[in-house]
Amino acid sequence: MARQRFRLKELFQKEPQYYHATFDHITHKINAQKKKIPVVLLTDVYLVNDLDKKIRLVNSNDFKDKKGRHIVADYLWVKLTKPWFSLPTQLVPGDEIFFQASVEQYRIVRSDLLKKRDDIWQQAVKERDQVYKRWAKYTETHKRKNFQLSLDKMKAKQAAILKQAKQEQAQIELVDYSLNKLSKIKIAKLVNVPQDFERGNYNYNWYKRQGYKYSAWLAAHSMELLKK
Repeated sequence: MARQRFRLKELFQKEPQYYHATFDHITHKINAQKKKIPVVLLTDVYLVNDLDKKIRLVNSNDFKDKKGRHIVADYLWVKLTKPWFSLPTQLVPGDEIFFQASVEQYRIVRSDLLKKRDDIWQQAVKERDQVYKRWAKYTETHKRKNFQLSLDKMKAKQAAILKQAKQEQAQIELVDYSLNKLSKIKIAKLVNVPQDFERGNYNYNWYKRQGYKYSAWLAAHSMELLKK
């Protein structure tokens, strides 16, 4: 089950921070306008300073990399934007970069979270109905000195139950967090590649002229090394 990236949530709507991540590959996603846009999969995302020195995290709920080191996200999808094309060479799986970025929030739809929210509400409705049944049963067999006052108290208790349920539902957020507006992208480490593999360079002018055709070639090229 995916977990919310709470570390990024803490940085949402704050000043851009520096991050260190491992490049995986380029692919495409369909946006709201039904257009294919190039995106990059980054893994093992660390929080660092402007010198690429990792900032120590100690929360037990942190994501962790394979070595058990605390990270802000195990993976992220980010857009392939103009700053990427300033890199001196194309990246291949395993290369590491560091960069500055802002945190963005986006809506998610997950059946497990929706079920949790629905379960909270159904339980609250059940408790609300039980309050009425107990009140009604007592009213049938006992003469209340102030019927209206007891009725108002019963309704207030029902309202409090539903209010509490709504508050608990709100704590189960249907949002998560990623990185956006990447800038100052620099190479931290390049993996060794076979002699017969040519990294090549990114070309923003080609991307502007050819669009998807060029980004599709970049996507295929970023995966080519894995086939060797």
